[in-house]
Amino acid sequence: MVCATIIDTQDLEKIREELRPLRLPGQVKLHWTDERNSRRRKIVDTLSEIDSMQAIITHQSEVSKKTERHRRKCLEQMYFELSEMHVHNVTLESRQEAQNRRDVAHIVALQGQGQSAGIRLRHVRGGDDPLLWIPDAVLGALNSVHLGEEQYWEKLHEKVVLNRPTPDSL
Repeated sequence: MVCATIIDTQDLEKIREELRPLRLPGQVKLHWTDERNSRRRKIVDTLSEIDSMQAIITHQSEVSKKTERHRRKCLEQMYFELSEMHVHNVTLESRQEAQNRRDVAHIVALQGQGQSAGIRLRHVRGGDDPLLWIPDAVLGALNSVHLGEEQYWEKLHEKVVLNRPTPDSL
């Protein structure tokens, strides 16, 4: 699964300021699986109050060990959806340098095929931009539904404007 958060440019800094206090002392970034239930509730409450935020989720409907391939397929669908919404600036959480280069090569290849026109990628470390914590929390809340913990998703599901499998997973 891949999640993109869409935020109005004029609200970026205000939302960063709202999210920073959620990070505990010594914590580099928020990561859903590392959080206790009380913290998850606080995170979800904060996110549910952000008016200008929307999220889109793309996913594969099958489980596979080919995680990088599935990630690329999900990103491809996400880039398409973002491009259709006239969103062009995409920030991905930085991973290993080789993986970041593959992300860039992937979007360049897609654009060479006439897809995802106008998408510009950049990579940022998760601890350097609180906005990168939002997709992790949205996906964490969605995954919690499968564990019988629907209370998180109930507060965020209205923010999700698209939850779609990739075409080849249908």
